[in-house]
Amino acid sequence: MACHEGIKKAVRFIRNHFREPLTLDQVAMESGMSKYHFARVFKVSTGMTFKEYHNRRRIEEAKALLCNRTMRVTDVCYEVGFNDISYFDRVFRRLVGVNPTSYKRRPETTSSDFSSPAKEKGNFVQIKGNIIQAFQK
Repeated sequence: MACHEGIKKAVRFIRNHFREPLTLDQVAMESGMSKYHFARVFKVSTGMTFKEYHNRRRIEEAKALLCNRTMRVTDVCYEVGFNDISYFDRVFRRLVGVNPTSYKRRPETTSSDFSSPAKEKGNFVQIKGNIIQAFQK
């Protein structure tokens, strides 16, 4: 399935602005689509909603930051754009399988220790078998 050019733009925008409190309206505008059309096309293209993708991107970054044992979990939470530590903990636990503190305390923790439905590989994001090209700026 060919990826819609607007979805590529949206994924690139989310990757570059994941720390910000992005809205569906804002990302849809970046993609050049109405928010309703964008939501449908994004879900079909990626297998997840815009918000799910946004949270997964934040959690992937959080996993990498938690490998730095000098950063506190609270600092990581705010660094990746979450404003509520409880919500960060719930999202992290749902996506990774353990809470952020447990993840950080694991011996020799690397961001690839836990599997995730969305795996970033270079300049590509692979989601449910689809590859969306998302060039870094």
